[in-house]
Amino acid sequence: MKRVYLILKSMFIALLLSQNTIAYAEAIEGKHYDKIKNDFYEESLGVEKFFSLTCRPCWKLSMMLPNISKQSQQHIYKTHVVFDDVTRSAATLYYSATVQDKNLPENFIRELFLIVQASAPIKGSSVANLFTRYQLNPISQLTEEQQAQVNTQLARSEKLTAQATIMQIPSIIVNGTYQVNMRPHKSIAELSETIKYLTDLKHS
Repeated sequence: MKRVYLILKSMFIALLLSQNTIAYAEAIEGKHYDKIKNDFYEESLGVEKFFSLTCRPCWKLSMMLPNISKQSQQHIYKTHVVFDDVTRSAATLYYSATVQDKNLPENFIRELFLIVQASAPIKGSSVANLFTRYQLNPISQLTEEQQAQVNTQLARSEKLTAQATIMQIPSIIVNGTYQVNMRPHKSIAELSETIKYLTDLKHS
């Protein structure tokens, strides 16, 4: 059965437009965040944004990440969800690039988002041209070691997507234990404060 997931839209409009830095009370469980029932604390990278190249709001959040990272004083890792064959294909593209360059240029990511969302199925020639322009080997030319790394990333993503029961993207998860609820936050400042608060909570 295909996993059904929601894509947040209104929240990003609010965050993009809001310039408020009004302080708000300490983050509240059940409102600003939820505790994950089957957490993945041991496998967590810290603060992770779960996203998909197929998700338009995910790109909008990507544009805000530097600001969120700065205000929360946390590095935000990116993990591509794997719900089904479509997101698996998109994740394969993403990880085929990241295994070659962990610090991919923002323009590359933007173009990759556009290619994936422009057509279905994805045009292999467009992807190959993009990789070549950024001096990356096309997927067909990955080394065996790189292919193994991509498969490892895919397996981790699929496992954590299911284990954390991620049903909406983009989604921010802290320490593999707490999932941030986007909608209650009225600004990037509030979202950053919640992330900072959750990073300091002890795992139990």
